[in-house]
Amino acid sequence: MMLRSIIAIAAAVALAALTAVPNASAQPRPRPARVIIFHMDSLLADAPERLGLTNWLQVAAEGTRASEMTSIFPYHPTDSSYFVLSTTSLPNPTTAAGTLFLEPAVEATYIQHRFKGYTAFIAGSTAYRSVAEGFSYTNLSQALSDERVVEEGLRQLREHPDLTFMRLILQDTNAVLQRVGFTRENVPWRGDAYGEGSPYPASVRWADTLLGRFVDALKQIDKYDDTLLVLMPDGAARGGWHGPQQEESWRLPFALRGPGIAKGRVIGYAENIDLAPTIAALMGVEPPNSDAASGRVLTEVMADQAAAPAGDARRIERLNRQHKDYLRLTGWMQVYAGRYPLLDLAWMASHNRLVRPARFWDLSSIQQWRYAGSLDRMLADNEATLVDLRDALARSGAPALPN
Repeated sequence: MMLRSIIAIAAAVALAALTAVPNASAQPRPRPARVIIFHMDSLLADAPERLGLTNWLQVAAEGTRASEMTSIFPYHPTDSSYFVLSTTSLPNPTTAAGTLFLEPAVEATYIQHRFKGYTAFIAGSTAYRSVAEGFSYTNLSQALSDERVVEEGLRQLREHPDLTFMRLILQDTNAVLQRVGFTRENVPWRGDAYGEGSPYPASVRWADTLLGRFVDALKQIDKYDDTLLVLMPDGAARGGWHGPQQEESWRLPFALRGPGIAKGRVIGYAENIDLAPTIAALMGVEPPNSDAASGRVLTEVMADQAAAPAGDARRIERLNRQHKDYLRLTGWMQVYAGRYPLLDLAWMASHNRLVRPARFWDLSSIQQWRYAGSLDRMLADNEATLVDLRDALARSGAPALPN
């Protein structure tokens, strides 16, 4: 009986060990040697399929892509206090920081700060200078064509074997999309990037050709298989450039491939602030920020993790819609405030903490968002303010806000 008991206990321990380790032969997730973010500026979310961007689609097929990625709205003033935080549109600093709570540009911590070894940032515009802090090498110039950006990136890779992180921003298509939005020409593509005769498709296809060249060169210098390659722009609208209220501007095409990334997988939803913590997790470095407005690690892109998404809170999408509602609602109220005094009072009260306990964390106060303490608090305050303003409009006697 004693021997049987010992055998039974041993068998139970062995079974427990097997069930505790699903795959006893599993190896640690491979770590990429370097990260390269290949940013094709003004790439519309549907452009890869619609325009047949074969190189973009091939990279995505070799890794994981998101069926939906939402970015914070692309607000980009140069005449407000936001300019202290960033010289480029809001998606760029929040993506690099991995949070919506930004510090002044000279004090900010971005994902590049977490990398040892050589780092490089090359872009066809000086607008990105505020997110260039911390790189070993920067080359930001309006004179850099997309082709030269790619050539310079390859030169950096060849000359610096210890390069660990690089951002490349192809900017030429941005100028084309601005022209779509602002042109005074009487052309079918005015206000429509896909309109007949639009210069947009050719510009995007050329950027995709350059992506193909870049991938081929990486293979030639034996730096493709061990590179985490990220494809992600910063928001654009079919109607031209990237208006904050244009919902297309919130949608990004997103894909990544490399060591540790699942192949041929499509995840359901992601947000732009998820990129930095995900890169940090894949590379074994500290995320740039871990506050209550930070993104999450996209574990579902990892080959050794379940394909099911870890969450679908859509916090940024909700915040974007709150801002869109706020702009429409307060604009309508101010049109009628002269005739309906309650609207004038309600609008003023929404900016006075002595009258209203909640506030709306609006476009003019992005530099103060961190004082909310958390993104959830921001969302709650915004919703409470919208409720008060809608109630004031309903009670004022003014015309209802049109759909």
